Amino acid sequence: MKKKLRQLLLSEDGDASYISIFVYVLIVAILLAFILNVFHIISSKQEMDHMADQLVKQIQLSGGTNSDTDSLFTFLAGEINEVEGLSYQVTGPSNTGRIQIGTPFYVTVTGRCYLGGFWKFNLVPINIRAQGAGVSEHYWK
Repeated sequence: MKKKLRQLLLSEDGDASYISIFVYVLIVAILLAFILNVFHIISSKQEMDHMADQLVKQIQLSGGTNSDTDSLFTFLAGEINEVEGLSYQVTGPSNTGRIQIGTPFYVTVTGRCYLGGFWKFNLVPINIRAQGAGVSEHYWK
């Protein structure tokens, strides 16, 4: 049986059997699912890059992190629905709540996506990180 199936799949007679057509359609469906998942991960990365840029702009204008930064992050994270564990971190001076004018800072947004297939099997976890950098524009007396 195994030998006959292998011979049928490797046959070059020019005729297509039901088994070979089924195998080809299955391969195309799996390839299509993989391409759609990769596109989803790329678009999620672009959305996270946009989120990091918006956070940088907000921190630049306000001169540090505050409740507005948290509410902006919450709003932007609500727009990205298929990324798990979204969080952000601001690094730079010792006190990120009050960043003096001209002081550089960095924003890192992290999350996790899964490469899975048609039915969201979550087979391969992929950690995504978006970074942004800025300089404070607020003068603290």
